[in-house]
Amino acid sequence: MVILVICQYNSESQGEYQIIMGNSLDLDDVDRTIICSLRENSRLSLQEMSRRSGISDATIQFRLKRLKANRVIERFTIITNPAATGYSVTAIMLVQTDNERHDQAVKALAKLPEITEVYGILGEYDLFLKVWSKSLDELNTLINDRIRSIEGIEDLHEIVVVERAKDETSPV
Repeated sequence: MVILVICQYNSESQGEYQIIMGNSLDLDDVDRTIICSLRENSRLSLQEMSRRSGISDATIQFRLKRLKANRVIERFTIITNPAATGYSVTAIMLVQTDNERHDQAVKALAKLPEITEVYGILGEYDLFLKVWSKSLDELNTLINDRIRSIEGIEDLHEIVVVERAKDETSPV
């Protein structure tokens, strides 16, 4: 069984985080095989997945419906090559926010298309961001003109990524 732990920011409790725990769907070897196959190639047909895994088409179809209904599989999508799309610079940013304007800052940051991930974190900083740009100059402009000007942003710590050693989704 997998235990899901979520830290949720509670703006009504003066900036405290609540820890919410819940049970996720019990995944067996069949579920994991299906998920791993789709992570490798989400365009696999049911028949091809069945041929490769030895699991019947009907079982795969039933399990896929269950995995989607239980939000184990949230969506089917693609992964692009950042350099091929022109976004060759990646930065990680740690952000401190004003407690009273935290939610406002999160919403504003989440609207920026160059920011692909926004996480609430515990510690000296409040948010962890993953930011993409086409150049260091563009990154600098983004930081100084668009991010720092957001109401509720108090401090930023920028880290430019020089090597991507591993980039995957969560383990199954």
